[in-house]
Amino acid sequence: MTSLKLTAFEAETLLRGAVIFKFEGDESADTFAGSPFSAGSLKSLLASIVATHTEEGRPGRAEAWRETYRLAGNISRWEWVAKRTTSHPRWNSLTESEKRAWTEVLAAPYRLEDGDHERLC
Repeated sequence: MTSLKLTAFEAETLLRGAVIFKFEGDESADTFAGSPFSAGSLKSLLASIVATHTEEGRPGRAEAWRETYRLAGNISRWEWVAKRTTSHPRWNSLTESEKRAWTEVLAAPYRLEDGDHERLC
């Protein structure tokens, strides 16, 4: 594993750029939108931002980042995920657990709360 040292503000910039690319990019972003590796990277980046703000005594800023990346709180991202949820090539044969995992990949770094998966599908 590679270790990368970024300030919280550098990480915020990187996350914002990656989110814009994923959710607003052209067809070149599609590969990343459905990638579990990309989803994991975005989630890790967000977690590091939240942790850094918490560790550096900015709990309000940490909470603001957590709240910002709640899928139900962002209607345009919600609609984007809802539109693509059933686009998995094997959607009809996936188990409920696999469907949930796929939906979480599409939504990342936004988090799904209780009931969100059911409303999206």
